[in-house]
Amino acid sequence: MQGSQFCDRENCPGPAEDGAGHSAKPCVLAVGGLDPTGGAGLVRDLLTADALGARAILVGTAWTRQDEDGVKGVEPRHPDLVRAALEHALATCPSRRGAVKVGMVARGSIAAAIVSGLDAWQGPVVFDPVLGASGGGSLFEGVPADLLPLVRRATLITPNLAEAAWLTGLAVETLDQARHAAQVLAGWGQAAVLVKGGHLPGAATDVLRFAAGERPFEGTRLPGKTPRGTGCALATAIAVGLAQGQALEQAVAAAKVWLAGRIQAAATVGNARYL
Repeated sequence: MQGSQFCDRENCPGPAEDGAGHSAKPCVLAVGGLDPTGGAGLVRDLLTADALGARAILVGTAWTRQDEDGVKGVEPRHPDLVRAALEHALATCPSRRGAVKVGMVARGSIAAAIVSGLDAWQGPVVFDPVLGASGGGSLFEGVPADLLPLVRRATLITPNLAEAAWLTGLAVETLDQARHAAQVLAGWGQAAVLVKGGHLPGAATDVLRFAAGERPFEGTRLPGKTPRGTGCALATAIAVGLAQGQALEQAVAAAKVWLAGRIQAAATVGNARYL
């Protein structure tokens, strides 16, 4: 792989410094909800960025009560507080070596606050439109139109099949339907769309629709229960690649390879598996 590449923390050199004495590690600003188990959400974002040699800055949108059995409650943060925290965090994350990853937003008013807070940001934005937890239960209160401004603001959105279906109002159950949904979402003015095919029958094929056209990423379906937080980890890993200066296609490919290795090494705790 040419240029910057992903690395596990133990294989990375120590952080270099720029001329001003600041860390030259790429910065990922993660915006999302707090999962108390650490399986998904901001904790997973932090662990992913750290494993890939990036510095993470976290902005909370909600506190959740959930476990491997699903969501028990959601406490959204006030939109004004989210916007203020985002603007403050962006001041410490240079866009030339940084990326923003947005996950759970809880409500449309919070999505609007994030769009407002990103007004001056010039770096890449990866939006994973989280609607619910893998164990069951809703994490977003609203309608698709509430998320449209954030969808259009993002450099890349990474919906799974259910999220792509919810956003577009289309059936997304086959590879051809996933390709069509990606095309529809891109037609809304979206720069790039990665429809994740982990729940497709047969091969687990993700579909990337971007400026250069379309590329499928066929992955090997691994045995066992899917670990919690794979969607969060994939979006954050892509954001790390973009922060490192990788092209979009390269960042997606590298993130998928890294995630496949983590899924193979996932640990079972209780009724769930964790990356």
